[in-house]
Amino acid sequence: MKALLSRLRAPDPRRPFTWIVALFVLACLVGSTWGIPCTDAWHNDALSPRPCGLGAVVETWRPGHFFRYPPLQLTLLTLLSLPWIALGALRAPAATQEALLHELIQPRYMTPIEVVARAVTLLMAVGVLFNVRRLVARVWGERAGDAAAAVTALNPVLVYFSHSGNSDIPCLFWVTLGLVELDRVLAGEARELRALLCAAAAALTKDQSIPLFFVAAPWALLVGPALSRGDRTLRAVLLRPALWRALAASAGLYLLAAGAVTNPVGYARRIAWITGPANADWVVVGRDLLGVDAILREVVQAVPLFASRAVALAALLGLGLALSGRRGVPRARAALPAVAALSYLALFIIPSRWTMERHLMPMMVLLLTYVGVAFDALLDRLSPGARPLGAALLGLALLPQAIDVASVDGTLALDSRNAAQRFLAALPRGTTLEIYGGNQYLPNLPTHLRITRVGPEPDRERSPLPGVAESREAFRDVTQRAPDYALVGEDFATYYLPTDRPLDPHFARLNRDPDGRGLMTGLLDGSLGYAWALRSRCELPAPLRCVRMHRSIGAETWIFRRAR
Repeated sequence: MKALLSRLRAPDPRRPFTWIVALFVLACLVGSTWGIPCTDAWHNDALSPRPCGLGAVVETWRPGHFFRYPPLQLTLLTLLSLPWIALGALRAPAATQEALLHELIQPRYMTPIEVVARAVTLLMAVGVLFNVRRLVARVWGERAGDAAAAVTALNPVLVYFSHSGNSDIPCLFWVTLGLVELDRVLAGEARELRALLCAAAAALTKDQSIPLFFVAAPWALLVGPALSRGDRTLRAVLLRPALWRALAASAGLYLLAAGAVTNPVGYARRIAWITGPANADWVVVGRDLLGVDAILREVVQAVPLFASRAVALAALLGLGLALSGRRGVPRARAALPAVAALSYLALFIIPSRWTMERHLMPMMVLLLTYVGVAFDALLDRLSPGARPLGAALLGLALLPQAIDVASVDGTLALDSRNAAQRFLAALPRGTTLEIYGGNQYLPNLPTHLRITRVGPEPDRERSPLPGVAESREAFRDVTQRAPDYALVGEDFATYYLPTDRPLDPHFARLNRDPDGRGLMTGLLDGSLGYAWALRSRCELPAPLRCVRMHRSIGAETWIFRRAR
C-alpha cells in the first residue's frame, strides 16, 4: 500500500504504466456525470447513494436482521456520507424516521453522496491496476506487468463498473491485493497475515470473493512452500505459528465484522438468503451435466465482453508458457492467478449458474493477466530494434477493446434517460405523468409535474422518489386514470413483453402477469389510447456502438401521450 501511494504521488511520465493509469482515469471520467444530479442511482445493485446514505449498514448488526451485502465497503461509504446525513437530520421538518427519510432522498444530499462513492470506486479501480501490474511484474518482469495492466485498463466491463457505486470494483481491489500478498508468501516472505487479512476484506466486501481464495490461499500458504523450500514438508508448513496466528486474526475479523458473533441469527438468515432465494430466482439452467455444459458455453461466449479475440488467444498462450516452466519461474507462483480464477469458476460460477458480466469479471481479469507472459516472451524473441513492433502488435490487439471502452463511455454520456428528462422538463406545470418500474429504470424526474408510480409492489418494498405518489392500482386501469403521459424504461417493459428466450423464475413470473403484459402491449400498439411522444435511445457513430450491460445502460426510454 505504501508503494501504491508513493507512486500515486510521484508518477514518472517515462514509464508506460503512468500513461496506462492516466488513460484509464480519463476513460472513467468520461461519462462520470451519468445520472447526476440524482435521488437514486441508475446502476443496479448499487451501494450508493441510498444504502450508504440511509444507513442500511446497521442492518448487519441489528438482531435478527441483515443487509444483502457484507458491511466493509458499505461502512466506508456510510462514514463518508455522514456530513450529508447530519445536514439532512438538521434540516428535517420533524424528528421522525419518516421525515428524515423524506429529507435525505432529496438530490441535494443523494448527489454528493453518489459522487463520493464513485470517487472511491475510481481510486480502488486504479488500485486494481497497480495490483495487477505488481502481481505480474513480480513474477515475469516490468514489461509483462505493463502489458497485463494495459489489458486490464481496457477491460470494458471493468471500466463500466468503475463508474458506479457497486461493490464489484472494491472487491476486485482486495482480491488482487490479496493475490499479490500470496505471491510474496510463495516467494518466501512472511506475509501470511497480510494475505489473509486481504482475503477477509474481500469477503467482507462481497461474498463471491471467497471461492477466489478457497484454493489459492492453501496453494500459496501450504502447497507452494512445501514444494519449494527444500526439505520442508507439508507438516512443517502446517506447524508454523505465524500461519495459525494469521488464520485466527483473519477469521476473527471476518466473523466479528460480518455480524456472525454479534448477530448470529441475522447472519444465518443472510447466508440462507444468498444461497437460496437470492440465487434460485435468477437462474435458467439446471444443475445437471447439461446445465454445466450450458454455463461453460456462456462463459466462453462472454469472453468478447472483456477482451478482443487476439488478446484472449494471447492469454491462453501465456498461460501455457507460464505452466510449462520454460521461463524459469516456479510453477506454484506462475499458476497462482489461474488457480484463483479456475477455483472461482468451479466453486461459484458453475454452482450458482450466474454468468452476468460482473460475476465473470474477477475470473476474466485474472486469466487475462497471462497476456503479459506472452508479450514478454514475444519481446524476448525479437531483437532490440524490432521490439517496438511487438508493442505495436499488442496495441493492435487492444484496439477492439479500446473501441468497446469508448462505446461504454458514449453509452453512459448519451443515456436515453437524458433526453427523457429534457422532454419532461419542457411539459407545462401540473401535467399528469404515470411511471412504472424501479428507480434504476427511470430518468430523474422534474418537480413541477404531478407524478404517480403504479405497480403491484407493497409500499414497504418501494424506494420512494421525491414528489412522486405511489399507487397499487391495476396497470391496465391507465385508461380510467387517464394521465396525460405515461413513461416506462425498456429494461422494465421487457419483463412483461412476449419473448421466446428462456426465462429465470423471477422474469417468468412477471412475464406471465396478464395485467403487466396488457399495459406494455397496449401502450406499444395504441390500444389503450396512448401514442408515442418520445422514443429515446442511445445513438453513437461507427465504429462505436451502444452497449447493454447489467440492465443498467443502453436501453431505450419510452414516453406515451394520451390521445385526445
